[in-house]
Amino acid sequence: MDTSFEAGQPPLLATNKMRAGTQQGQPRRIDWQTGLWIALFLAPFLILYGGFTLWPLIATIFYSFYDWNGFDPLTHFIGLSNYLELVHDPLFWQSFGNTLIFAIVNTIIKLPLSLFAAIILTRRWLRFKAFFRTVFFVPIILPVALAGQIFTFLLNPSNGALDSFLLKLHIIKTPLDLLGQSSTALLTVILISVWQIFGQYMIYWIAALQNVPEELYEAAEMDRAGEWQKFWYITLPSIRPIAVVISLLALVNALDVFGIVVTLTGGGPGTSTYVLNYYVYDQAFKSIPFRFGYASAIAVLFMILAVAFVTIQRLLSRDTSPKEAR
Repeated sequence: MDTSFEAGQPPLLATNKMRAGTQQGQPRRIDWQTGLWIALFLAPFLILYGGFTLWPLIATIFYSFYDWNGFDPLTHFIGLSNYLELVHDPLFWQSFGNTLIFAIVNTIIKLPLSLFAAIILTRRWLRFKAFFRTVFFVPIILPVALAGQIFTFLLNPSNGALDSFLLKLHIIKTPLDLLGQSSTALLTVILISVWQIFGQYMIYWIAALQNVPEELYEAAEMDRAGEWQKFWYITLPSIRPIAVVISLLALVNALDVFGIVVTLTGGGPGTSTYVLNYYVYDQAFKSIPFRFGYASAIAVLFMILAVAFVTIQRLLSRDTSPKEAR
């Protein structure tokens, strides 16, 4: 006689009670076959994560305590000397300042512009939306090196298209060397970076705006609300939680600038466009003798800077997040 079910109860109801009892008590044990399959599926990720993320991070911290050129055995332990040298290194502080300027200015420019473009491209009255979205998104597909080469030719003071166009219109009398002057080089690099990454954040904003109920806009139109009022009282409150995430991604990604600097200026003119990533590259692979230990110390401080930015922005945005999402 089957006694697995209580008398007078349907089998399905008794089974549900048994499952509920298991959930309320101790968690159900996973048999070894299920655990083996879980381990097999996780193994590729764990191997790649350990080999290309975790181990380089640990090794970088380890190397930062040595005076090492990258080839000889690790024998010259110097403790915190690399970090103490950084404190008195003016080029490090210049690179640090340029990195902050790049990240902040880049974020301040690209987020409002991409949001404005996203709002326009989600309006019902706009035609050829797919075409305009494609046009704005194409630059992100280009490799950074190719984008840098394109603008190197366009901004060339000798035969660049920009100077030739401005000279023909008599807007300028002498050619502009935007990448060759310390006063304009960093801002030019920032604007070119915004041009390339613009489409990516426009897509983020479009995804956020499509979650705003259309009924809210229709009700606002019935109340004769203007475009600015709809944006301020409907759009912004509705996308605020997603906007926090987009802003965080924008700022952290802007800290990681390297390729555009290498291809456009090579850190020049002089050292006016040195950023932390480029300074790491310079110390590890360009300066002779190679200073892998010193470059590792710079990389560790760069990591601390990125973590600090994420932490500060998370604390500042805590009040804007919905209570149920915390």
